[in-house]
Amino acid sequence: MAVGLRLPRLLPWESALMSSSTLPGPQPLWKRELRIDWQRMDRVARERPEALLIWLGVALRVITYLWNRAMWLDELSLRGNIVEKPVLDFFEPLWNDQLAPLGFLVAERLIAAFVSTRNYALRLIPLVAGIASIFVFSQIARRVLPRRPALVALALFALSDDLIYYSSELKPYMIDLALGLAITLGTIRAIGGELSRRLLTWMAVLLAIAPWFSFASAFVVVGCGLMLVVDASLARRGWIAGIWLVMGLGWLANFTIAYQVSQALLSPYTTMYRFWDFAFLRLSIPMSVEDLSKTANLLLEVFVNPLNLLCPGGVRLGVILPLTLFLLGIPSLARRSSRAFLILAGPIAMAMAASVARRYPFHGRLILELIPAFFLTVAAGTEVFATRFPGAGGLVHRTVLIVLMTFPAWDALSNCTSRRMRPFQVHGDLHETVFIDRDLRKKPGGRP
Repeated sequence: MAVGLRLPRLLPWESALMSSSTLPGPQPLWKRELRIDWQRMDRVARERPEALLIWLGVALRVITYLWNRAMWLDELSLRGNIVEKPVLDFFEPLWNDQLAPLGFLVAERLIAAFVSTRNYALRLIPLVAGIASIFVFSQIARRVLPRRPALVALALFALSDDLIYYSSELKPYMIDLALGLAITLGTIRAIGGELSRRLLTWMAVLLAIAPWFSFASAFVVVGCGLMLVVDASLARRGWIAGIWLVMGLGWLANFTIAYQVSQALLSPYTTMYRFWDFAFLRLSIPMSVEDLSKTANLLLEVFVNPLNLLCPGGVRLGVILPLTLFLLGIPSLARRSSRAFLILAGPIAMAMAASVARRYPFHGRLILELIPAFFLTVAAGTEVFATRFPGAGGLVHRTVLIVLMTFPAWDALSNCTSRRMRPFQVHGDLHETVFIDRDLRKKPGGRP
């Protein structure tokens, strides 16, 4: 009589444990074979290019942040006003001729006091603002432009070297950008007929916090606010115009208080306005030849700092293509949607007016909140070539895109491959100037 031997049934976790004991342990990441599914990547690039560009922009900002480069001069000066300081101690001017919005300083002091004083912690707010800006900009581009130029604008934004770099710098520049984009998107939605209690609440919150976290957001608020009031008035919706007007007056009172507080934080012996003297537009009537030259050079310098659309080497002819695309994009945007065009142009006009009044420099890192309007306009200009030269498989349009995008893309990708050290610039910009160097060299010692 044969007797069968019945083995006990193993529980699932016991079976898994026994089988795993015979397998080799996990290999370190650097020993694993890197397998890239190129077909899947190609499919994603074709079917969801927006998502690919967004996450590429996010990755570049995070990689630059993780390199944890040493703080440069201005960051160290501002850090001295944050670390080991009482959170609400603002009874004296800031040290080292620094100035930053009160809300930004409070937030950074809270991080330094309760989280960490390391670079990673202190640069976290700009990183979050920089990443959030990509998602908000993608929505604006989708609403303002057709899909093809919207992708061009998103690529310019995601691969912008200035926006990548300043997303990991201890400065409030990326908050300027994020708040400006949020207010712009809310304005576009309101004018597009999406006015709701939720949108009104969101805009009220933005207007309440903007003056305390961003100086430059004032240009976006005024430009967009005027458009909202005028649009509602022309549509004979007086009650809506009244709501925007009341919210605008509330913002003005809030901004006045925040401005007075910020002035108290600025040392009476500041050299800030003298340092930025070269960056104030000179628009007087009549204009001298010198003033006209300096104003033109300062406006052209925008395509270098902060747009970074010129190849390095100081070749001024490189401005021809981006300037042409910008000029072509203005009527293109205006024809597509005059209201959207005015929403984008309004903040630029306000910033220029403040510069003429010598209240705010129109240059470089201080006007990052205007970058979206410039990129959208340049992208609209590229579409003009596609519509006017449709033959030969869009060869002219593709050539324009290649010439436009090659250097910004290469610069952004190459700068993320190592820990980047910011070179010293007399004007503090990220890139070598092209159009204002001649003006700076006229000054003794190279300083304006």
